[in-house]
Amino acid sequence: MNLRIKMLWQIRRDFMSLFTRGNNNESYLDPIDGFRSIANLSIILLHLVAIFSAFLLPYPHNEWNEFLMSLAFALNNLMSYSIEIFFMLSGFLLTYKLIIQWKKNIINPELYLRKEYPISILKRALRFWPGIFLSMLILLIFGEPRYPNSGYSFEFFRHLNIWMFFQNYIDFEYWYITLAPLWSISLDIQAHIILPLLLYLFNLNRKLISVSNCLFLLLLVSIIRNMIVFNPVTMSTLSISYRYPSLPLLSPDHFNHWRETNYNLTFSSNYLEDNPATLFMHKMYLPLEARFGSFIIGGMLAIKLLESSNDNNKSSKLKKFLFFGLIFFQILTMIQRSNLSVPHDLVITLVVASSRQLFTIGQAFILFTALCPNSHPYHSPWIKKFLSLSIWIPISKLSYFVYLIHWRISFELIYGQSLRFLTKYSVTYAALICLPIILFISQFISCIWYVLVEKPIERAIQLYFHKNHIN
Repeated sequence: MNLRIKMLWQIRRDFMSLFTRGNNNESYLDPIDGFRSIANLSIILLHLVAIFSAFLLPYPHNEWNEFLMSLAFALNNLMSYSIEIFFMLSGFLLTYKLIIQWKKNIINPELYLRKEYPISILKRALRFWPGIFLSMLILLIFGEPRYPNSGYSFEFFRHLNIWMFFQNYIDFEYWYITLAPLWSISLDIQAHIILPLLLYLFNLNRKLISVSNCLFLLLLVSIIRNMIVFNPVTMSTLSISYRYPSLPLLSPDHFNHWRETNYNLTFSSNYLEDNPATLFMHKMYLPLEARFGSFIIGGMLAIKLLESSNDNNKSSKLKKFLFFGLIFFQILTMIQRSNLSVPHDLVITLVVASSRQLFTIGQAFILFTALCPNSHPYHSPWIKKFLSLSIWIPISKLSYFVYLIHWRISFELIYGQSLRFLTKYSVTYAALICLPIILFISQFISCIWYVLVEKPIERAIQLYFHKNHIN
């Protein structure tokens, strides 16, 4: 028993594994490291822009007008879509593994629903819990105010929704700001509960309609749902994004007050009483029904990759460059201009309802060109080489922990005295200077947690399942 316990901690081996991919039969999936890393860096930069812009006086003050002219503001909208890449990759890997497993083995409906499916959900939750515990530890160290006039039962509920993965359906007025990034983890678990069941159902009826066609119909449903729910009048987030910094608008009032008191700061209090961003977040941003399109696109990518052929059709190669051109054009349209131009309500509705899906489709195509066989007409060796660089490996492997903790670490360093001097620079320069500092500290903490906590827990879980013959 003592020998088994000692085997759980393999510090040197686990540390070195952060810089290598190891020898496996799935080396063609290496570009995922680069994709995941770039998305993670974009999210960190997005949050740094949000934190630094909170120091600015809102419109019509000159410093806010200067921010509207900056590169940080121009790319802010594009960076906010980076989270879709994580959802797409999650849906891709889930579907990819399930389809391969089902192709190898004949599906036993009773065995899958009674045993394999619930075990997969449990394993997914156990995969996330070490990161949640790290976030709780960061919360304990740095502190955060209790909700006004709340009792222990209410505070217990504020923690329960995190551990039970339904935070994205809770009013963020009641969130701990330190734990705010965990909403996407709740969303991921919910997708891992529903998507396998849908894939299982589609696979059983694939003789009537293909799995890929079923997923495409679901993608259309996600767009139609957003068109029905979105209200351009009550959710007019476009106009307020040109007038106010996002962080104070989306933070609870009691936290804003605590932040000013705790860090000896003074922020502008000239904000809207009826905040359309709040309604937009609850209806169009946080719920699974508003975000499952990216998971579906990931599933479609997996099926497309498994069905990819070695066709050398020249017309297909021309299509590749056409698609790249469309993706580049789409990215250009997502860059925010300094002057506010509000289009017709119908145009706004169509854009809001479909923009995340269209962006994810473009990113999925880029990833496909790196993952597909070398002889495939869509294959792009330079994209594959760039996304497979070794520099991405540690960033990718620690991306989950870094994503969870960088937010509060940024708070402490910027709102505290350590990096507050950067506020004298423009938001763009401040965020770019701060990025490698926050990344290094977050990576360092995540590395320690990965070696001392996550990997031992992972081995303990594998040992338990092996011992009980569950695998």
